[in-house]
Amino acid sequence: MVTEMNKEIFANNLKKTIDEIKQYKGLEQNEYYFRMFPIREKGKPLLAKDEIMRLNVLNLNRIEGKLFSLDEVVSTLAFFTPFVPIWINIQYIETLNEKIIFRLECSLRIRKPSMLRNQETGHPPFKAII
Repeated sequence: MVTEMNKEIFANNLKKTIDEIKQYKGLEQNEYYFRMFPIREKGKPLLAKDEIMRLNVLNLNRIEGKLFSLDEVVSTLAFFTPFVPIWINIQYIETLNEKIIFRLECSLRIRKPSMLRNQETGHPPFKAII
């Protein structure tokens, strides 16, 4: 169980998830970007920090239709470290001009490290969707 989270651990876990997808898909490019899609889970209440993530950090006007680098994803989603989204799903979308594009779906609920999902992947809160 993860008991610690900071931007470095978060970034390393994201990279491990990307490597898992790249290996499965046989992708060799090392330049990649993300499209972020915050998911509001029905029946799951949002706490005050969750609302800040929803209204400010992951505001659709700020992220919709944009591509984000790994560093931008880390600084955005690990804004409240050690609190980060409780789960994050990563999926390969396409390769465009030698750049890999991933779909990043994340919960709007941010929680402490011990509550993160996908512990079994070895890189919580991330899960490779392959």
